[in-house]
Amino acid sequence: MITLQKSLTNLTQILRLYEHRQNDPDFERLGAIDVYYLEAIYQLKEPKIGMISRLLDQSTPNTNYHIKKLMKMGLIEKRLDDVDRRVTHLLVTDKYRQMLETNEEFWQRLETRLEDEIAPKDLAIFKRVLRQTTDIVSEEGLDEL
Repeated sequence: MITLQKSLTNLTQILRLYEHRQNDPDFERLGAIDVYYLEAIYQLKEPKIGMISRLLDQSTPNTNYHIKKLMKMGLIEKRLDDVDRRVTHLLVTDKYRQMLETNEEFWQRLETRLEDEIAPKDLAIFKRVLRQTTDIVSEEGLDEL
């Protein structure tokens, strides 16, 4: 695995697993792949099931298993396409959105600690690079799907 990929993946997993486990004991049942599904659905804003399968390189049966699990937990729901009723979109629920919003204290502590431990110039560069990385990944990832 490429070092950048490994670093970003590790950071994403640690942050999301921390968030999920801090908010609700039910989220203990979430595995890493469940978190990937949630994040992909959240970030892509109502993707089709096939898009999620391709993005996460998962088989259709495996994707369906995780979708059912997340639906039972009340974290995602399905919506039929307005134009083509054969197409199903996935979207996160208010329960998931609230879960993301309730962890402000953690993010405030993290930001304060970064400000205390990293030189202001380095922190500014870090934030800029994260923004640019997000933009580039969004452009690249959506072009491939």
